[in-house]
Amino acid sequence: MTDLTTSATAGGTPTSDHAPVVAARVAGRGPARWTWGQLGLLLLLAVVVLFTVPNPSLAIGMLIYGLWASGLNLLVGYGGLVSFGHALPFAWGGYAAGLVLLHVTTSAWLALLVSVLSMAVLSALIGAVCLRRTEVYFSMLTLAFAQLGFFIALRWSSVTGGDDGLSSIPVASLWLPGGSLQLNALRDPLTFFLFTAAVVLATFALLILYTESPMGRALQAIRENEERARGCGYNTRLVQHVTFVVAGAVAGLAGGLFAMLNNFVGLQPYWLLSGIVLIMAILGGRASLFGPFLGAVVYLLLETTLSKHFTSWQLFVGAIFVVCVLLFPQGLWGVVTSLVAGRPRRRGRVAR
Repeated sequence: MTDLTTSATAGGTPTSDHAPVVAARVAGRGPARWTWGQLGLLLLLAVVVLFTVPNPSLAIGMLIYGLWASGLNLLVGYGGLVSFGHALPFAWGGYAAGLVLLHVTTSAWLALLVSVLSMAVLSALIGAVCLRRTEVYFSMLTLAFAQLGFFIALRWSSVTGGDDGLSSIPVASLWLPGGSLQLNALRDPLTFFLFTAAVVLATFALLILYTESPMGRALQAIRENEERARGCGYNTRLVQHVTFVVAGAVAGLAGGLFAMLNNFVGLQPYWLLSGIVLIMAILGGRASLFGPFLGAVVYLLLETTLSKHFTSWQLFVGAIFVVCVLLFPQGLWGVVTSLVAGRPRRRGRVAR
């Protein structure tokens, strides 16, 4: 990896040797002021969800799905790598956490650690194959691995429970310096929500650090122009592979939290789950890590509301998604930032 600093002429114009990095920085200059502000917005969103969503499990699920979608957006929005198989590390991360709680210990920390590390290793192996191809071929390979993982989980019933799922997962224990707490979402949903919010916020901060690091800058440069980034000396395959592993580890963490929330890991079609989380990321906006949280909240609210009144609620959700993509291709986060950015300009014009 070469240094990501850009050289410039006397007039301050960057030289063409570092054009991909410059393009990535210029493209992200508008939302750059929102980078760490997103962490505060996520905290505000968690508070709003806590006090407005009547169903505690739904409120916790919004944070978990948002984290999962934000990790996917690291690939889609920042790396330009569209994955159709991101349900695999999410589901298998849930299996990993559930098996630890069932057969090893009820420690929440160890269960989540195993889910993160195991899905990081799995993503490293899968990424080594999928990243040999680009664009639609990469997407199809991720889908193929998700299908493979689904049928392995279906047939390996002695471990995963097969079609019945992994049930009777015990309540996780949260070991703290002053004692331990039981993470029971039914009996004490507030404790579980606060624990989930703390884990999500800490992980979100790490994702921001990654996108702002030299590796993250290089990833955005590769998204803008992979050939020129490679010509500048960047190891594009390594950067994409590391990002694939990070996204898989975040998905494994989200899956582990989801398993502890429900005390159950069900076998759902991975291609459907992968599509849902991709919709959340696109609906919220690919230009930030916070956008997918907005997409997750909106999608789950639509699902919960429409499913109560319509049997074919997916039809309405799909129609709403199509309209949003056509009218707001930048996503919900793009609409918010454009509106906020437009106010000072309008005030300036009025002053003139």
